[in-house]
Amino acid sequence: MKVSSPATGSMAVRRIALGISHVLSPIILATLLLLLSPLRDASVSWAEAVVAALFTTVIPWLLLAAAKLRGKVTDLHVTVRHQRHRIYAMTAGLIVCGLVVLWLMDASVGIFREVYCMLLGLMVVAIINIWWKVSVHMAVGSYVILQTAGQNPQLMSWVLLFIAVLSWSRVRSFQHTATQVCGGVAVGIAIHYAHEAMALVLG
Repeated sequence: MKVSSPATGSMAVRRIALGISHVLSPIILATLLLLLSPLRDASVSWAEAVVAALFTTVIPWLLLAAAKLRGKVTDLHVTVRHQRHRIYAMTAGLIVCGLVVLWLMDASVGIFREVYCMLLGLMVVAIINIWWKVSVHMAVGSYVILQTAGQNPQLMSWVLLFIAVLSWSRVRSFQHTATQVCGGVAVGIAIHYAHEAMALVLG
């Protein structure tokens, strides 16, 4: 019977953690949240959801992939902190362009709230990133799962499980410290409640 060494076991755990990080990456979660907005808010049309996703996540990811191919960033998760500034600025510009297109489409308030919150989250993370590396995976993941759960308390155990698994994956893949992960969760929760506040103000 072959017994794996501690080093081999550690590598296997890291591969699993990295796999979870890839599957639950910010681009995938945010894109799904936007594209499936009509299922959570009947006032949002599928056309509005597609436009929002294109400008908020899809086009920025394609430009990020191009930057990776040109060697401008080391990886698609942009784990090197100083490489994030340009990516954040580019993404913010595209989101603003998307908001203009949505305005020209006379889009519903619901999709504007969602895109506003993603822009707000990006700005918060970008400001923090000047001094400290916060987990974008956790910021986006926490926000997305809270938005998906909505006001249903019966789903809270699943929300906590999701956050726990994603947090584990970021720490065990050695991409973030526990403190950076907690910082990302705090940002995601704050942006979720900002969305709730916008719903009261904007309707």
